[in-house]
Amino acid sequence: MGFDLVLRNCRVADPFGTFECEIGVEGGKIAVIAKSIEARAERVIDASGKVVVPGAIDGHVHFEMQYGGGMATADDFDSGSSAASCGGVTTFIDFVTPERGGSIVGAFEERLAAASAKSRIDFGLHVCVLEWGPRVEAELNELVGGRGVSSVKVFTAYSRRGLMIDDGSLLRALSWASRAGVLVLCHCENEWIVLKETERVVEEAGADVSRYEESRPAVSEAEAVLRLGYLSSVTGAEVLVVHLSSGAGLRAAEAARGIGARMWVETCPHYLLLTKEVYSRPDGGLFVMAPPLRTREDAQALWSGLASGQIDVVGSDHAPYASAHKLKSRDFREIPGGVQGTETIVPTLFSEGVRKGRISLERFVRLTSYVPARVYGLYPRKGRIAVGADADIVLIDPERRVRLGKDVLHSRLDFSIYEGVEVTGYPVLTISRGEVVAEDGEVTSRPGRGRYVHRATRAQVPR
Repeated sequence: MGFDLVLRNCRVADPFGTFECEIGVEGGKIAVIAKSIEARAERVIDASGKVVVPGAIDGHVHFEMQYGGGMATADDFDSGSSAASCGGVTTFIDFVTPERGGSIVGAFEERLAAASAKSRIDFGLHVCVLEWGPRVEAELNELVGGRGVSSVKVFTAYSRRGLMIDDGSLLRALSWASRAGVLVLCHCENEWIVLKETERVVEEAGADVSRYEESRPAVSEAEAVLRLGYLSSVTGAEVLVVHLSSGAGLRAAEAARGIGARMWVETCPHYLLLTKEVYSRPDGGLFVMAPPLRTREDAQALWSGLASGQIDVVGSDHAPYASAHKLKSRDFREIPGGVQGTETIVPTLFSEGVRKGRISLERFVRLTSYVPARVYGLYPRKGRIAVGADADIVLIDPERRVRLGKDVLHSRLDFSIYEGVEVTGYPVLTISRGEVVAEDGEVTSRPGRGRYVHRATRAQVPR
């Protein structure tokens, strides 16, 4: 018996502990996990001194996203998936955003074709729901049943960009999601608080980016989280609060769970490492995203939430725009929102979390792969190093020190929001379905090798 690939001298980090083994890979799957493997292999990798973890799952990216006025994110599916793979991500989930009144299935097929042509790693697609009615429900049912879509996204803000869903439509969408076993992701900000506070800030001191955080206060996030929680408790739908930024939002999520909401919570690396003081810098526009960066106390609350299990997953919300767009004005109303991040999930969580004792190694694996796989309907195919699972495996050198500047990261973005930030512990080899796709900072895969993954509905995910 022979294997395509054998990993020797592995110290595997599992959601439930660590163990030593050797891993045999055949046909893109993990075929054997044993103390010793004597069979021959086409390639043998010595994992001595490395931490071996399941490939990370970034459930929140925006590649090839149009902002308006001909402006698009710096990364397409090729460069975005390249950056992800160099950061230890082996699966990402992007978004389909149909036009209001337009074909949802048509928008899905168009997005699927674009991702399939360029992606270097496996991927899924969420579908954004902007309105509700019989046609929308019918098209979503078609995608759930025939295309393996198991998640949708809604917005409680951005009415002026045409993204916000009204509460009545949201309630009907959640009721459908509960019946269909579909997860509902939600951008949680109270639109009316944001509009009111933006008006106040502009009247008092103008719209300089240094005042940006005040225009989207933490209470707007907390209110929307709690409102979503009440609607979840009424309908029974499972919901996921994306890019949680504040301690107030986290307390609202706990309150929502206390009234019966079936709520998951995601945060992002930038909310853990950066604070609102950056908005006062000359290049403050580079850091504009929504919700905005908060205080050091908020970041500490999020770290505590990661450790305690109050926060379930870490996604990147990767949506980078070139500095020419971000710095064209200091008026925060004119700056496109979004930053980079898919390549930094693993190194920042490992360095700032595991190495500094904020989270355990097992918790790290839960946050980056195991729980995302379960939440997004990818488990047991992905999310664990186990026989029968896809051979999505990452080797982390726990002593590798790296500065996260633009010359190191693989995004096409012309700057890094982490310039000067040094991490210790870095992914040095990424394997996707048994194929080495990134090694020592070099992309070794080809565009289009990534596969679209049909995902399970909530009832189909093993408990």
